[in-house]
Amino acid sequence: MNIKYTEFLTKISVITLIISSLLLPSGNLAGIPVKHAAYIFCVTALLAHWLKGAKISGRILLLFMATLLFCFFYLLVATLRSAVHFYYAFTEGMTFLVTLTISLLILMANSCKAIKNEEVILAAFYGIFAFSIMKTTIVVLAALNIVPLENLLAFIEKYMRFQPIADEIPGGLHRITLGLGDFVAVLFLFLVPTYPQLFLRVPIPFRAIFMIMGIFVLISSFSRYKFGFIAMLWAYSFLFKFSFKQRLITCFIIAVVLLSSLPWLIEVYEYRFSSVRAEYSDSLRFEQIPPLIAAWENLPLIGGGLGYYAKDYTRSNVLLYAYEVQWVSFLAKFGILGISFLGFLVFLLFYKILSGRRSLDHYALAFALLCFILSGFTNPILLNSTAAVFYILPLIIASALRETSSSPFPTSKLSLGDSRINQ
Repeated sequence: MNIKYTEFLTKISVITLIISSLLLPSGNLAGIPVKHAAYIFCVTALLAHWLKGAKISGRILLLFMATLLFCFFYLLVATLRSAVHFYYAFTEGMTFLVTLTISLLILMANSCKAIKNEEVILAAFYGIFAFSIMKTTIVVLAALNIVPLENLLAFIEKYMRFQPIADEIPGGLHRITLGLGDFVAVLFLFLVPTYPQLFLRVPIPFRAIFMIMGIFVLISSFSRYKFGFIAMLWAYSFLFKFSFKQRLITCFIIAVVLLSSLPWLIEVYEYRFSSVRAEYSDSLRFEQIPPLIAAWENLPLIGGGLGYYAKDYTRSNVLLYAYEVQWVSFLAKFGILGISFLGFLVFLLFYKILSGRRSLDHYALAFALLCFILSGFTNPILLNSTAAVFYILPLIIASALRETSSSPFPTSKLSLGDSRINQ
């Protein structure tokens, strides 16, 4: 194999990994571990490309090695503690490893010019586009009672090996959660109308269809956090990115939506913000904090290791180590030493978004990433392959915006050239 062939294989493997991570909640389809195969394919192709002479950023390679050492060390810590079952330590360790290394694999492929910024963005768009079609179809079939919701959930559990969260919501709809794809869809609901220059190669009908289905995904997620998240991002677009004509059209659309659905919106607000169910959901999160802090105080420096959990409070009989207040659980698992390493990784994410030439758009991207990271205080969503893609998207988009802004014809063609986030 020559270097051009390994470069092509690396590009295809990264695109496959991104799409499968966003589309499939567990990475499985009809018993086939699609995401896992894509992960192995990506590692193998990137290694072959490197051996053929491709130059991968040394800093990213060091981070990759540090990630492996981090996971191995805290697996060892958990193994030496009889209080932590090896199954829990290994399961959470693999989740950590996959999350961190998928992000780094994409960045390594980008750093050695195997895949361009534009290609990463488009792969993520089409992955979440397919996810939005899938979820919207499920929501509509259930809402119209074409297929009973129980049958749909059983189908997903059987053929995707994922157990969705489902509940009834006002308006005869259903709240259905299929992993973290909802959060990525919300991000693209902001990106597509705000930065059209990044999506010139996506047909306009596809963009329009996504905006409609993405809103369905947002509504069916029925998440207060995501509602607030998209509201703030759209407010930024309205104030700083839209033309006067676009603002008028936006105000008209908002007025029509409010007038036509005001009773439903009032019911949704009461259900999601002031109902007994909402208060109960919030109280469960607050109840987790004291026992996790107490567990951390037992081993404040290095923590209890992967799979460690508070004996006084477990939220699941299957995944004892999983908590809604995920950052507090990280403190108990990794102590001051490990949480400092995770904090360093978070710092690097923001540093790379804001380093170099920047505009308000780069601060908006940093804000979007911050909202996602802070969501770890309300839901256990920071560790999976979808989260891995989310982490690198603001970096890639920040780099792409720098490139398009330096082009003499930024709106005529999206030419990302050899711009790389590690430069």
